Amino acid sequence: MEYATILPQYNVILIRYAEIWLKSQKVKVRMLKTMMNNIKIALEREEVPFHKYQMSKDSSRVFFFFNNEDMFNAINVILRVFGIHSISPVLRTSNKAKNIIERSIEVAKKIMNPNDSFAVRVKRSGDHDFTSIELASLVGKEINDKLSYLNLSVNLTNPDKIIYIEVRDDFSYIFTDIITSPWGGLPIESRKKLFILDIGRLNDLTAGFLIMRRGSEIHPILFKMRDDTKYIKKWIENWRLAGLYSPYKNFTINIIDLHAIITEVIPLLKNKSLICSLCRILRFATIDKLKDNLEIPVFQKTRAIVDGVSFNDMNDCYDEIDLNSLELNYQFSGFPIFTPLIGFNQQEIKELNEKISKELIRLNYCELKPQNQIFQAEEVIETFKRLDLESLVNKALKEMKKITISLLSGE
Repeated sequence: MEYATILPQYNVILIRYAEIWLKSQKVKVRMLKTMMNNIKIALEREEVPFHKYQMSKDSSRVFFFFNNEDMFNAINVILRVFGIHSISPVLRTSNKAKNIIERSIEVAKKIMNPNDSFAVRVKRSGDHDFTSIELASLVGKEINDKLSYLNLSVNLTNPDKIIYIEVRDDFSYIFTDIITSPWGGLPIESRKKLFILDIGRLNDLTAGFLIMRRGSEIHPILFKMRDDTKYIKKWIENWRLAGLYSPYKNFTINIIDLHAIITEVIPLLKNKSLICSLCRILRFATIDKLKDNLEIPVFQKTRAIVDGVSFNDMNDCYDEIDLNSLELNYQFSGFPIFTPLIGFNQQEIKELNEKISKELIRLNYCELKPQNQIFQAEEVIETFKRLDLESLVNKALKEMKKITISLLSGE
């Protein structure tokens, strides 16, 4: 981590949030409590010890307290939690000007080089004996006086070094870095559950990740299209990497053997060019029956499907197949269908994948696609009904496999 200075005096991480402020007071309080709990679970999962955590009196900041030697790991873990705008490793002291000046000089001694220019930026919340401008002026003057041997200069426009001070009621927080979260978003809440329809495309996982970033708890349903153990292991590893952004110690996926269904159906098809269209409809029909066929509360509370379709020719199936079948999907599924990657181009998706994890593996997920793929709505619907595919869907659901992935550090 090259973007933060962790001084020996630091033992607190100050956490800011942005989008949560747009919510009503009731929703904001709920989301803040959820975010703090998500951070707590993520730290425990990665075995990063902390002493306590608390919210500022004005509810504008969250603070987690650590031993100094654990700060590095803590920053990396916290930055994966959705809902955070930025963080800073900080030194905490009282709200007295004398203490603030003394501790600021300590920090300055650690970061200043000869002939550096510097600025002091101050924010306050609460009642104090000084204004923000007065405190910044006092601290800047004392740093110049006490470190005169370094020949420092004040530059408020483009300084070499900045010392930040936030005075919040009874305490002050001194720091040198503001680390912006790569994700932002909203904290994941268990009350918002969605199915992720994944046929093995990296796009499906990425679409699920974007929905998770918007505060939803995701439940991946993996439709296996290959009988290949190594392939399945790589697929599951991709989801383990995505699961590290969730606030859980375990991440559950369910695998449905779509390969077995399609293999059984292919010999019965009059027009084998319809395989991809039929395969897509089968996936939605299967998920629609999921909550009715299984006595699992989490499935019964799920309210929507996430689909990784994106019109940029990144997948095995043609974009036009996905586009045309979107309309048909609603005849086989009563769930709303979210397609968060629709507006992304190839390069944007590739960059997003690397940002999630450079270890994500692109899979050759289908071995049954025809050389020529076509879409004919009436023929697809007629074929689905004629072949009684509903019975195959029910069979696949009964044989569905549940896999729990441990996200605990070292496992």
